[in-house]
Amino acid sequence: MPRFKQLAAGEQPANPDKFILIEVIREPAIGYQYRVTGKGLGPDYQQSSGFMDCTLDKARERARDLAHAVNVPIIYLSSGIAEMKT
Repeated sequence: MPRFKQLAAGEQPANPDKFILIEVIREPAIGYQYRVTGKGLGPDYQQSSGFMDCTLDKARERARDLAHAVNVPIIYLSSGIAEMKT
């Protein structure tokens, strides 16, 4: 099962050529949204990463499914997610 790793502000994924990242985006009209993005996942999965989810739990679930499909052991959480929890 892939594990989650919180990125500090300015920190990048360990492998910049292949990773999955959950980002938080503040939409003024609707609040926080979460986007699962990836790099180096192959043509079959490159377009499928980029969906917006309304909850962090849903984004984590989508990221887990994608990580299993493309064999990525770590899912990164953007530093903005850590800032929201404080």
